[in-house]
Amino acid sequence: MSEIGRRVKALRQRSGLTQEELADRSSLSERSLRDLESGRVTKPRAKSIRLIASALELSTDETRQLLSLIVDETPAPAATPRPVLRPDQLPLDDIHFTGRFAELRDLDLLISERPPTRIATISAIGGSGKTALAVHWAHGATGHFPDGRLYVDLRGFTPGQEPLDPVEGLGRILTALDVKPADQPPTLEERATLYRSLVAGRRMLVILDNAATADQVRPLLPGSPTCATIVTSRERLPGLMVREGAHSLILDPMTESEAGELLRTVLGNARVDEDRAAAAEIISLCGRLPLALRVAGASISLGDYRTLRQAADELSSADRLERLSLPGDPTSSVLPAFELSFARLPGDLKEFFGRLGLLPGSIFRTNAAASLTATSAELADRRLQRLVALNLVQSRADGRFALHDLVKLFAQRCAPVDEAAQKRALDYYLQSADEANRQLRPTRVRSPIDPALDGVIVEELSTPDAALRWCTEELPTIADAVDVAAAANLSAAAIQLPTSMIDFFHVRKHWPVWLATHQTALEVARRVGDREHEGILLSGMGIACLELGRIDEATKYQETAAGIARAGDHRFPLARALTALGILAMHRADYAAAVEHFAECERLAAEDQDPYGAMLAVFNTAYAHLWAENFDEARVLFEKALPMGETLGAADVIGGSINALALILQADGQLEPALDRFRQSAAVAEQNGNLIGLAEARGNIAQTLAALDRPAEARSVFLAALEAAEQLGDRRLQAELQSDLDALPAAGTVR
Repeated sequence: MSEIGRRVKALRQRSGLTQEELADRSSLSERSLRDLESGRVTKPRAKSIRLIASALELSTDETRQLLSLIVDETPAPAATPRPVLRPDQLPLDDIHFTGRFAELRDLDLLISERPPTRIATISAIGGSGKTALAVHWAHGATGHFPDGRLYVDLRGFTPGQEPLDPVEGLGRILTALDVKPADQPPTLEERATLYRSLVAGRRMLVILDNAATADQVRPLLPGSPTCATIVTSRERLPGLMVREGAHSLILDPMTESEAGELLRTVLGNARVDEDRAAAAEIISLCGRLPLALRVAGASISLGDYRTLRQAADELSSADRLERLSLPGDPTSSVLPAFELSFARLPGDLKEFFGRLGLLPGSIFRTNAAASLTATSAELADRRLQRLVALNLVQSRADGRFALHDLVKLFAQRCAPVDEAAQKRALDYYLQSADEANRQLRPTRVRSPIDPALDGVIVEELSTPDAALRWCTEELPTIADAVDVAAAANLSAAAIQLPTSMIDFFHVRKHWPVWLATHQTALEVARRVGDREHEGILLSGMGIACLELGRIDEATKYQETAAGIARAGDHRFPLARALTALGILAMHRADYAAAVEHFAECERLAAEDQDPYGAMLAVFNTAYAHLWAENFDEARVLFEKALPMGETLGAADVIGGSINALALILQADGQLEPALDRFRQSAAVAEQNGNLIGLAEARGNIAQTLAALDRPAEARSVFLAALEAAEQLGDRRLQAELQSDLDALPAAGTVR
């Protein structure tokens, strides 16, 4: 019998109680008392002794004496310190990882000697390779984190799962730091405090992958400056930049070379080299998105396609997002990745995002989105900024916005059928193009367009420079808009968009777009029987062919256009076609025919009381005489056209007349006066952004300087003329100027 057993038995007997009675009073079992008194239990719980003491009504001293009998006096063995756990939770590095050199250098800031921050966020749309980048960098930086590397998937955008609660996230981290679950405090604040204490002073890396919000991340950030943290998310998490000073790294699509290298690592060099053109097309169709490239590469490797060409053709002809998704594996598929981001949007933003898929092109302005959705520009901008924060829309340095090609395809899947919205989007481009081209040549008589639709916000382009910049930036989108309008049977937009851009095409020689948009519009005009615009478009195509030196083709276009205009009594289109026919006659050296065409233009202008048409007729007739070397007649007409141009503010006529009068002086041997006139002409052209007038005037200045035996000055001006011609994109003019420059004597040559 143990001492505690003997003492309990004696106290019970003193009280006159049986074991059964004491058990009843103490709420213990009779068996427990029997085992204690017999010595079978030598170390009862303190709680049991207190219950017995209370049932026996012992004094405080007797209770303390009884409890002292259960204290183990045996010295405890010396504690062996537990080894500090070095957690290493990094996922497997991606063997196909390639490129991303700039982003890897950005992450190297975390391990620099004096890092500007110890937190980096990597954000992008789903499928961009955020996790792969973070993990790959972490594997390469192992030596900088000798105390361990922690990894937590926060499940912010995981199919079928809710985002990880920060309390649970801290629980996983504490477990990794060797804190048993039973020893972990229950509250978020207590766990965060313990976590920060455990990692204080330790050199550790923490990867918080797939975050939903900044609030989910903050409790999981280590407080020690010796630790570094990488957060990946589909959202940009600006709050972490503001409050925690995080460095934001926004992951763009891969470069062409990086995407090509990735495809080669998946397929092998030999397979790609079999058909490099098809490989390049696959890269483009995948939008240079790593996940899309991997899915396409896997499908090719598994034999889903016999050749790269077949893969490229099927990707371009089928539902591309479906083709770039793997059945039964949503985490490795493009479409589910986008669907997760879309599912998190509130209702108004879902509708807005879906309608963005109706816009032509992939780069757009706030007013285009506002017109599309018939909202204010302020509301459209707020919604766009919210989508930018979610990486569904990209914000560009030029103030415009962009949709990744695959994201736009996804937006189109989400867009409801809304012909009215699409009409407004196209009308935004039509009305703004018309406004811009009015700024470029404000006095010219123009082909009329339909009135603006309700809800359309037209760009305010108050200067020629602003108009030129808008047209230059929006040209690819306008070309796409013509195709979209034609495909959607929105004939008015398809027909009027190219003609509204004709002044820009005259100023900037984008011949492929000029001809392609006019050809598409011409097919639509013929389909709907719009004869007037058919003639206008044919004339516009003829002008482009003339600029390209395709004289016979240009003549055919203009003769057909003139015939349509005469038959329909379309007076303005007839004047335009006759003007072009006159210029074509000049190119054939048939100056009498040219003068006759221009005379008919002058009669039409007089009948219609059109001062602009009358001015052009005089100006063009003057050039016909100049080319025919009828200098006296040309001088008289240019001196008549010049004040007409000044009255109407027609800068191209003003500069052209001054330039022509200088050519007449030059032909008469009056080189110094001619030089002054050429410089005046160049100044007018430069002031008004007229590159063709500037290039021609500079070329004439250079030729005059060469004739005055000033070759060094001439060379400098020829180079300036070439620069203007290159900006213009006029290869014919470039070739002429280069030939004249090459003809100059070399520096130091004595003639």
